[in-house]
Amino acid sequence: MKSHLFAIMLLSLSSLKGQNTASPIEAPSETLVNKDEHTSTAAHRFYPQAGDWSTEATLLLQTGNSAIRFGIQEIKFRRFIENQYVLRTRLMATQSKEVTIINQGSGLMERSITDFNGLIAPGFEKHQKINGKHTARLSPYWGAELPFGKHGYEYNLTNSKDGQNFYNGGTFNSKVTKAYTVGLNLLYGIDFYVAKGIFIGTEIGYGFTREKYGVSNITTFDGTYTDKKSIPMGSNSQLNLYFNSGIRFGIVF
Repeated sequence: MKSHLFAIMLLSLSSLKGQNTASPIEAPSETLVNKDEHTSTAAHRFYPQAGDWSTEATLLLQTGNSAIRFGIQEIKFRRFIENQYVLRTRLMATQSKEVTIINQGSGLMERSITDFNGLIAPGFEKHQKINGKHTARLSPYWGAELPFGKHGYEYNLTNSKDGQNFYNGGTFNSKVTKAYTVGLNLLYGIDFYVAKGIFIGTEIGYGFTREKYGVSNITTFDGTYTDKKSIPMGSNSQLNLYFNSGIRFGIVF
């Protein structure tokens, strides 16, 4: 009888042991993400990636009757060769022509002034993302550029041979050639991504500029005789502060 009771106890213990060693039910696997990684991943949705392009214009702020006006002083293109390394080019081109009729009492003179400025500035940027709770969309950067600009100016006045006073039948022409600017700018700026592929920002720089004012080629005519002369306008070199006075507005594509 004792042996039967002992056997039943062994069977009961083995049954309980089998239940305890049964394979547990596995929960679905999950990947834990810490707070910094989550912030970085969220910000990653807004930043450009390698291979992206961006372009931008400038929103100018001013006082007076019009508090805000939209103007394109220059256009900048970027190419993100890596996530944080960027090739850039600034382009600027302006041309104006003014025609005025002047009455000096002795007669009428027509004055026309044409002014042209063009600039191209290739360079690079190194961006640094800030993965914080309130700064995840900020992308400060530093960089450098090599601006090269060309200038043109022409002044015409009819019924004048000196460019100021009335002279019936005379003409005066002054055309500036060989005027240019070269330089090197060190840059610092910051972009803020308001949405995916849309950013605003500002930029400041400091650099060296050399300007050559060109040659003024003057042609005068008094009705019978034409006179020509060329006057060198000199040059200037200086260190100066470069600052984008407006708010940069750009898109990534």
